Amino acid sequence: GFLGPVLKAEVEDVFIIHLKNFASRPYSVHPHGVFYDKDSEGALYPDGTGGKSKEDDFVVPGGNYTYTWPVRKDYSPTLADSNCLTWIYHSHIDTPRDIATGLIGPLLVCKK
Repeated sequence: GFLGPVLKAEVEDVFIIHLKNFASRPYSVHPHGVFYDKDSEGALYPDGTGGKSKEDDFVVPGGNYTYTWPVRKDYSPTLADSNCLTWIYHSHIDTPRDIATGLIGPLLVCKK
């Protein structure tokens, strides 16, 4: 299958992801291996929040959303790690289906 583009950042960088949904059903972008606030989590589940904190949960067809993921030092590779750690990002609407259809990609967190 195909993967999404490689997202790569160094410690203290910030990922700013602009999602414009040209598809026919809702999607999101959910990261692993970086910090995110609730409004950039990209995960739809009953979490007891509302308002702005829910806008990132899914992007409807024709809609758009901007996710912000700071790469904090406490998420960085350690001295014993390689220069970059490999994580993933994926759509979190129907996770198994989304991943199986290629809505997943590598996310690299690298030392400065």
